[in-house]
Amino acid sequence: MRFIDDKSLERLGFKKLINKVEPLSPYGNERLKKLKSYTRGEEDKLNNEFNKMEKFIEFSHSQRDLIRNVEIAIHKMKNIKKILDNCLKGNILDDVDFFEIKVQGILMQELNSYLKEFPTELAEYCLYDIEEIIKVLDPDNERIPTFYIYDSYSDTLKNIRNNKRSVETRIFGSKDHEQKAKLKEERLNILVEEEQEELKIREELTKTIFNYSERYLENIEKIADLDFLMAKVRFAKNYNGIRPIISKNLEIDAKGLVNIEVKEMLMAKGKEFTPIDIKLGSGVTVITGANMGGKSVALKTITENLLLFNCGFFVIADEATFPIVDFIFFISDDMQDISKGLSTFGAEIVKLKEVDVFIERGDGFIVFDEFARGTNPKEGQKFVKALAEYLNAKNSISMITTHFDGVATKDMNHYQVVGLKNVDFSKLKRKIEISANSMSLIQDYMDFRLEKSENSEVPKDALNIAKLIGINKRFANIILQEYSKED
Repeated sequence: MRFIDDKSLERLGFKKLINKVEPLSPYGNERLKKLKSYTRGEEDKLNNEFNKMEKFIEFSHSQRDLIRNVEIAIHKMKNIKKILDNCLKGNILDDVDFFEIKVQGILMQELNSYLKEFPTELAEYCLYDIEEIIKVLDPDNERIPTFYIYDSYSDTLKNIRNNKRSVETRIFGSKDHEQKAKLKEERLNILVEEEQEELKIREELTKTIFNYSERYLENIEKIADLDFLMAKVRFAKNYNGIRPIISKNLEIDAKGLVNIEVKEMLMAKGKEFTPIDIKLGSGVTVITGANMGGKSVALKTITENLLLFNCGFFVIADEATFPIVDFIFFISDDMQDISKGLSTFGAEIVKLKEVDVFIERGDGFIVFDEFARGTNPKEGQKFVKALAEYLNAKNSISMITTHFDGVATKDMNHYQVVGLKNVDFSKLKRKIEISANSMSLIQDYMDFRLEKSENSEVPKDALNIAKLIGINKRFANIILQEYSKED
């Protein structure tokens, strides 16, 4: 799956959303930064990922202490892939490199003792045994986080160091300057011998690490996979994510979809987010409703969750069925490209050309939020109507929000924002008259749910809002006359 426009990805807030996924190790973070989506034909692979997440959640309920130990061990991991890459390139490792490999090797063995308690469905995360690496880096079997070139590596090295210590003792005890100078010269020669012997040992140790480095790197990949899986599970738990059903047809059917960012923002203000219920298939779905009605939020909510699904995450909903798609386009009404001298409408037309290319290559998900809003209303309505007819004949799932009348036809899927449809206006008007913030009060009464509609006209909530806020009577009469002309 390709998300065609990085700028649109930022406008969606998807990167902020992904930042809420928190792996414990640099390996897991690396996996998150290189986040990949599943492609069509990989439904079984995605289903297997969901199976593992579901099994991990089930297992963690009864094994909290074990999972905590796994998390602690993974959290201690440092990224030492460059050290192993150097080894594979034939470079001789130094003492710091051996230290890092030894410490992480001990951690891997500890982690593996916990992973062996995992159920069969998660057995793939068990690590390869790297005891041979630890033995060679810990010849005295101390199992402590230190490393140096031990005497036990070589009898020659042991003798050299014993000789060095003897000479150092004699230097310390000598009071004869001439004798002390000779002893220092002797010590210098011994140091050269010691360095040469230590270099030979480092070369041998590097060869041993080289022989096991592929297995060590495979363990790192397993740790990255597990860390990322656990991060996705924590994300799902924190935000009430659910396992979605994988649609093998090009269909979206969701109830209770939530936009985390908007929900948290509303909660901070003591307000509630209205979850989205939607059913989509091939062709176009038109969403109508006045401004302030939440059309854009609905689009972002659906698109974000579809992105989560395609990247192997549980979605934030009560129930959800999503398909793997070839591409996702999200074209919003704030697309003005100043750097290229394009108006919003001009930028939309450029994107429409890109969409056309991808439609011919595969089946995706396409969103146009208030298309042609930047041009005059008469032309804009014609462009949106034409776009809806064009996309409705394609196999991809497309969504268009608009405030223009007459766009949705009977053969199109049409939703309307409920808005102020069921509001008692006289009651609300009285509340507004004594309120210091009329717009906030109107927002509180706005019903952001989507409902199926057979009507091609857009609700006239703009007029109702203007009346509620209060406008000049003469101005209000002129507006009413304009509306009567339409009737």
